[in-house]
Amino acid sequence: MKGVAQSRQADSLKLKQELYWKMLKEKEKRAREMAASGRYKEAVVVTYDSKGNIIESKKGGKVVTQTITVTQPILNRPFNIDTVVKDSIYIKVFKSKNRLQVYHKGKILTAYTCVFGPNCVGQKMQEGDRKTPEGTFTILDRKKHEKWDTFMLLDYPNEESKRFFEEAKSKGLISPDARIGGAIGIHGIWENGDNVIDMKHNWTDGCLGLKNKDVRELSTIILPGITKISIIK
Repeated sequence: MKGVAQSRQADSLKLKQELYWKMLKEKEKRAREMAASGRYKEAVVVTYDSKGNIIESKKGGKVVTQTITVTQPILNRPFNIDTVVKDSIYIKVFKSKNRLQVYHKGKILTAYTCVFGPNCVGQKMQEGDRKTPEGTFTILDRKKHEKWDTFMLLDYPNEESKRFFEEAKSKGLISPDARIGGAIGIHGIWENGDNVIDMKHNWTDGCLGLKNKDVRELSTIILPGITKISIIK
């Protein structure tokens, strides 16, 4: 039965990927058709300075001069690794937003889209529930991974996790024979699987999944045994 369930899940994911690519192709097709038909409106012509600030816009024959600060989006914001003080890196994960945010000296540095297990809502209760644990953890190790490109191991279960696990047992929320589990970390995805991350399809066994280029970049700025990560709802 387990093999049948896994097969169905794989088929479902494959269908989602096909629909996602179909949607992107249709979107590109509509854009080309609109461009060819001249239906795009040329309402405002904007001029920028060398820093990306708007200095002039023309509308209805009138020239309006203005200066604004153009900020880069947080998601996948580029940064210079040579300026990063690695022991000043802190990571915060928002499960409800599928977002992993990286902070440097208290200020946001960049962010990545991430996915979790299919049962990601709520705290991890026991081994095999495919939930991503909530709490504050330390990244213990980083290494290349044959299947998931790069793997960064978290110190789950830590003392906080163990207290929650024992409380869940005492309240009868899980079986007395349940085990707490382990081997939770941050890792990449199979080759050419980035669109699964874009779709925010939660598929892992409880780990945090990133695009391969993102997990590689993140692994270069963390310090095993030092870098903290907080995972919240």
